Amino acid sequence: MNYELRNAIIAGIIFGITMGFVSAYIYGATIALMAAPVAGVVFGGFLYVFVTSEVVKKQTKLENTTGIIHEGAANHFLGAESVGGKLYLLKDALEFKSHGFNVQNHNLTIYLKDIQEAKTYNLFWFIPNGLLIILKNGQIEKFVVNGRQNWIKNILGISTK
Repeated sequence: MNYELRNAIIAGIIFGITMGFVSAYIYGATIALMAAPVAGVVFGGFLYVFVTSEVVKKQTKLENTTGIIHEGAANHFLGAESVGGKLYLLKDALEFKSHGFNVQNHNLTIYLKDIQEAKTYNLFWFIPNGLLIILKNGQIEKFVVNGRQNWIKNILGISTK
């Protein structure tokens, strides 16, 4: 199963459960039992269609696609916003490119020579999908990625050469 589908299913389940509790509190258990599954399926379906859309793919595509070693959907934390987009590992840099459906659209380039450490962290203390990049100047960049161990292995493998 691909990451997009898996993540959409997980998000739909979490959203459905949350809506179930909210609906049960406001409208009662009978309505919640009907509304929660529908809300979860609709939300998860919408999320899957969104992340796999051609619009998002076009907005997050790099102009120069030669030299891409690893790539994947990612969120970059910029202040309080988790900005959605795509993260690319190139031979000399990490490059993040956001899609247009964010408040803070931006591109970020981190040169591998500037990375002191790449390690994992858990989002909300228990979701194992965080990638933490610590730069030599002390700056910290946080990302949410799929396959974070592969990202770290690839980043460290290239930056030590």
